Amino acid sequence: MTIRSRFTDDGAVLQMAGSMAGRDFGDLHRELVDLLRSRRRRIVLDFEGVEHVSYRDAHELAREFELVRSYSGDLRVAGLSPYVRDILVFAGLSGFLDAHRPDSVATEGPGSARVPRAS
Repeated sequence: MTIRSRFTDDGAVLQMAGSMAGRDFGDLHRELVDLLRSRRRRIVLDFEGVEHVSYRDAHELAREFELVRSYSGDLRVAGLSPYVRDILVFAGLSGFLDAHRPDSVATEGPGSARVPRAS
C-alpha cells in the first residue's frame, strides 16, 4: 500500500492506494502520529485508491480513530468503495464510519483538490 499526504494549515488528506493488511496499518499509524505531533488535527483518510482491506486487520482502524480523538482531532473517511466499506462494516467499524461521514470535505492551499464523498 502507498500513502501520500496533502497538507492544509491544520490538517491533511492521506491518499491511500493498494491493499491494506497488518503492516500497512502500522504505516498508517506512524503517519497519523507524525501529523498529530505537527499539530494537524483535521485528517481525512481517502480510501479511493484502496482495492482491499484485510478483514483480519481492519479492526486496527478503530485504534486510529481513538488516537486522533485523544489529541482532540477529527478523523474522517472518504472515497470508500462499496466493497471496502462492507469489509470495514463487517469488521465492526460501522459506528466509526457513520459517525464520521462528511457530506464532502475540501482541502485548502496549493495543489488542493476536492476529496471524494464518503460512502
